[in-house]
Amino acid sequence: MVKNYRVVVFGVKGVGKTAILEQAIYGHFSKNYKLWPTIEDIYQASIDIGKGVREQVRFYDTAGLDLTQLPEVGLYSNPDPSLMLSFGQIAKQYASIADAFILVYDTSRPETFDCLVTLKKEIDKNKEKKDAFYVIIGHKMREMDIKAPTLECPTSRASHWSIREKMKHFEVNALDRTSLFEPFIYIATKFNTVQPKSSFPQLVRKGTQH
Repeated sequence: MVKNYRVVVFGVKGVGKTAILEQAIYGHFSKNYKLWPTIEDIYQASIDIGKGVREQVRFYDTAGLDLTQLPEVGLYSNPDPSLMLSFGQIAKQYASIADAFILVYDTSRPETFDCLVTLKKEIDKNKEKKDAFYVIIGHKMREMDIKAPTLECPTSRASHWSIREKMKHFEVNALDRTSLFEPFIYIATKFNTVQPKSSFPQLVRKGTQH
């Protein structure tokens, strides 16, 4: 029986989680492509990791976290108790089913990274699969002509955090599909001991559920 691995994608509203999945799996995302706010969507992909091996991976695209409801979020702050409760509920909902987690932030908006630090702590408390791993993705939203405040770029902090937490950190742009292959191939390869090809294999669409 073919195993379907489950990967849950988290991030603040508007950081481009759906755009990344749409482009990586379907390859048809563009500046003019209309996306609606996600409640939950599931993407099924067959990922070629080389040597004739394909991993079946199911990506869970979750509803974006609302920053207006996330006060005091940060790497060095003490989050509001209601925030911890909210994150705890989210973590319990998905942590028990996931084989891996993708944490997405906007490279031009530090607050979209900060809340992931708090969320990961809650996921760690609730995840049942001890070997479930994380990948953090910095999405270069400015290159997609999306307005964002001029704030300190969080990429350096994300890189240091990923090293400390033993996670792989990638920077991507949903308009450049080739930038998306590396993190997806990495995830699939983690599920298998076979090493990937040096070139970028194709991600093949298997279907989607709405």
